[in-house]
Amino acid sequence: MARSNTIAQVNDVTRISAGTEIQGALVSNSDIRIDGVFEGDLVTSGKLVLGEKAVIKGNVMCNSADIWGTIEGTFTVGDIVTFRSGSSFDGSLKTIRICIEMGAEYSGDCTIIDEVEFKSISAEYMR
Repeated sequence: MARSNTIAQVNDVTRISAGTEIQGALVSNSDIRIDGVFEGDLVTSGKLVLGEKAVIKGNVMCNSADIWGTIEGTFTVGDIVTFRSGSSFDGSLKTIRICIEMGAEYSGDCTIIDEVEFKSISAEYMR
């Protein structure tokens, strides 16, 4: 995946609206809000927000995340991920910090990493 040197502006948000389905690769320096369906590789140096009816299937890497919807696949987070009540996760998670609210469904493994390991993983992922 190509890497862009563009610096995200405050309030820059990449959005995938409800009713939208996308397959492929998405790389962004800004925050991402998904309310539709995304299948593929998703990489952002910002925050990922996944709406209540949203679905992601694939490989995801982000700085932080608030998850209300469904994720299936490999998920790597550079700071904190919060699985909100009603969310669903099935896969492999690597993160520095995790919060799982009551009512969230979590199936899979979780590896707690540090910042050095996240930087190593993200550098390899961005090749």
